[in-house]
Amino acid sequence: MLQNRRTLGLACLLVCLVSPLRIGALTVSIRLFDEEIYFPDSSVYVAVAVENQTPESVQFKVADNRLFNLDFSVTDPSNRPLGSSGEFIIGRTTNQVFYRTVTLEPGEQFRFIEALTDYVSLETPGQYRVQATFYPGLFRGNSSQGIASNTIPLSIRPGHSREIRQEMRFQAITEERLQRERKSPDEVVEYFLEARRQEVWDRFFLYLNLEKIYRQNPERDRRFRLLSEADQLDTIQRFRDDLVRQPSGSDAALVQVPSRYEILQTSYSPDEGRVVVLLSFDYERYREQKRYTFRLERRNGFWEIIGYNVENLPNKAIHE
Repeated sequence: MLQNRRTLGLACLLVCLVSPLRIGALTVSIRLFDEEIYFPDSSVYVAVAVENQTPESVQFKVADNRLFNLDFSVTDPSNRPLGSSGEFIIGRTTNQVFYRTVTLEPGEQFRFIEALTDYVSLETPGQYRVQATFYPGLFRGNSSQGIASNTIPLSIRPGHSREIRQEMRFQAITEERLQRERKSPDEVVEYFLEARRQEVWDRFFLYLNLEKIYRQNPERDRRFRLLSEADQLDTIQRFRDDLVRQPSGSDAALVQVPSRYEILQTSYSPDEGRVVVLLSFDYERYREQKRYTFRLERRNGFWEIIGYNVENLPNKAIHE
């Protein structure tokens, strides 16, 4: 029996010598697993990938309970961290940890999915930043060595009825499948106008910065700044819904369908743009003409429409 234990100990020592645990040999990346909008009672799942980017084999430990391999840091816009969930606190109190050893060859990945809501409490709507820390040798206290992942954004929306949630999630998935292209300011405006003429709402909203358009009205902006972050999100969502219903009043100008249009002038600097368009609206006996001036801003390499104003021009008679 003693000889067997010595043999086993020697074997373990050889494994350690061949494939030692090297923290710097691994990289960790995360992404949101689901393509949907999240609410305070949603389960948020994160896909985690551990990769060996070195030319040698690397070994690390994977616990049956991933709480001993992983931490999540979730912070709000003020960089305040969210508190740990009850499940996480209870899970970390156990003394017995079952694990297995995983070997990654060069270029290989080890992937798994974890519920972020098992680690932190996401009970308040808002905009958050999420980062993971992976412990190849398992978490054994504050001295444990970990590998930090990339940081990803997470939006938690205020609660709504199930019907509204389904509609919002459908819109989010639809827009996710649309990829913004690096269009010039006049091309962005033309894309926006064509989407409205064809009544394709997901394309209509693709290059619109709804918050800035909503807040171009000074009274709206004043009220908006007094709202909580959750109410601000809700306000912009209601504004979007109102546009789809084609409202009357000042917002009607943004969704009015032109019979034809002509881009008159385009000017822009590296970060700001201005596009002037002549829009025509045909009625039974006359043609209404308006000059729209769209203001654009470059954000993350893409031009967005952030505001507009409208000038009424003389009507023209339509001769039969």
